[in-house]
This record gives sequence, structure tokens and C-alpha cells, in this order.
Amino acid sequence: MRTFGIERERFIVNAQGRIVPAIGELLPRVHQIARERELSENLFSFELFAGQIEDRTPPCRNLEAVKTALLANDEILLEAASNLGLAFDHSEFVEKEMVVAFEVNPFDERHRRIWASIPNDRRIAASVVAATHVHISVVDEEAVRILNLCRKDVIDRLISVGDHSFLKRINAYRTMAETDGVPPVFASFSEVMEYIASKGGEKNVWDLVRYKPSTKTVEFRMFGATQNVEEILGYVKACQDVSGI
Repeated sequence: MRTFGIERERFIVNAQGRIVPAIGELLPRVHQIARERELSENLFSFELFAGQIEDRTPPCRNLEAVKTALLANDEILLEAASNLGLAFDHSEFVEKEMVVAFEVNPFDERHRRIWASIPNDRRIAASVVAATHVHISVVDEEAVRILNLCRKDVIDRLISVGDHSFLKRINAYRTMAETDGVPPVFASFSEVMEYIASKGGEKNVWDLVRYKPSTKTVEFRMFGATQNVEEILGYVKACQDVSGI
């Protein structure tokens, strides 16, 4: 059966509305509240920049289940932030002056290596953007077909659906990723897997549409962050329309 999933990023802000690298303090509290509510702490994670937090839904069979999961995550995040005197900014792009300090998250060695290896302009570009990602489960043949459908014109059309920053976010993302985000054209599913392997694994594929073997989903990564759950459901529908599923 087809499933859908969402990943969301949001900025962590202090009482003055400035973005702070507080994930090291916030995430453990979020995990604690999730456990108390008998939800998986794996629904909440970190991003490269320590001033953001990510939440995700489990695989959902319909959009109503997606909505329910997103609202449940919001409750946990808001409670945890309130406990710590923090809040969230749901912008998809912020000016660098909004950020108190640019720091990498303290949890992930891979992220620390990336942070150390990139120049300051790419660190900033990675830190001032926040996105919403849509996952749709696929079989092998569907993955090939959808990736091949997603040429630049299709990707640009989807970007426009979820853009709130006059393309500032997507341009910053492309600066960080050093790619226009358009996947190659593939002749077979084995070519898809070979491409992922050539990048060193799925986490290193920075195309705006990619196949994830770990979840067996196509991930659409071009939508901006938003607090509006109904808008996010619209992103899912746009991805369905483009992919024909």
C-alpha cells in the first residue's frame, strides 16, 4: 500500500527572536516528552546547523494520517521549547544577522566533518534555510520513472509551489550543495543504485528529488518550511500530480 511521509525543519529562537544554536539542549527534552507520550523519539532529530530541529512523520497511508502526525509532533515541540524558554521561527529563509552563532550540531560526526570541510559562505548558506520534504513510497520501476520525469522545468514548477522567499532559499541551498538539484536520467533501477553508491550513500545525494533505499521512497526536497499543515498536504498532492501516483 502507498505511504506518505513528511520531514520538516524549523529554526530555534530565543526570547528575543534570535536564532540560537540550542539543539543540544532542546533535542533531549523533545525526546523525553515523546517517550512520555509513547511516541518514538526517532521522529525528532537534528540538522547540520545547531540552530534547527527536524521532525518527521511515520509512514502514513493517507493525508489525514499525515495531518494527525504533524499536529502531534507540533504539540511535543512546543511543549519542549516552552520548558526551555525557547520558541520556533518557521521561515524558509532568514538573513544571517538573525543568527546568534553559526555552529554545527553536537550529535553527528559526519556533520562535523562536513562543517569542517566547507568554507564559511557554504556554512552560512546551509544554516539560513529550512525546508519541508515529502516522501512517497515507490516500487523500483516507479522510482526510475519519477526521477526521469523530474527535469529542471518540473522541479522549478514544484519549487514555485512551496516558495515563500522569492527563491532566496533554493538559491542558498544550491550554493551549499553546489548542484542545481536535477537528478540524472536513469535507464534502470540498478543505475539508480549505482549512482547512490557512487556518491557514498543516500545521505550524500543532494539532488532535489532523490530515491532513498532505506525507506524505499522518492523524496521531494524543494519545498520551503511552513507552519501551515494544510499547505504541506498541498505539497504532497503536487508531488502526486507530477509523478502520476
